[in-house]
Amino acid sequence: MRSGVRVLGITVGRPRDNQEKNVARLLDATWAHLGMTGAAAHDNIEANDQYFGAAYGIPTPAMKEAVGLLAETEGVLLDPVYSGKAMSGLIDLVRRRVFGKDENIVFVHTGGQAGLFAYEPAFAA
Repeated sequence: MRSGVRVLGITVGRPRDNQEKNVARLLDATWAHLGMTGAAAHDNIEANDQYFGAAYGIPTPAMKEAVGLLAETEGVLLDPVYSGKAMSGLIDLVRRRVFGKDENIVFVHTGGQAGLFAYEPAFAA
């Protein structure tokens, strides 16, 4: 079973190679748990490590912009560590026209909005 769906993850603290290996390991475990035979498809998994900034949990200007933009325009709260940095990556990739205009994009919001309040000083100003 190979859907051909591209899976792009924006990492929040790991280099690309490490994250792609972690995702492949989880995919293999899920594949086995479901009783699927044959090898799971790893060729459509891609991690992008260009958006986590200095380190895990450290705010970036792009993350702050993404969190503010989604809160103001969509009423969606993103946490600063995971969803905020991932959305900052997606926004940048869209702005740079990495995706075709006819491509469908699904953003998986993993929750964590309560974490936003722990970063109040990063958003003051």
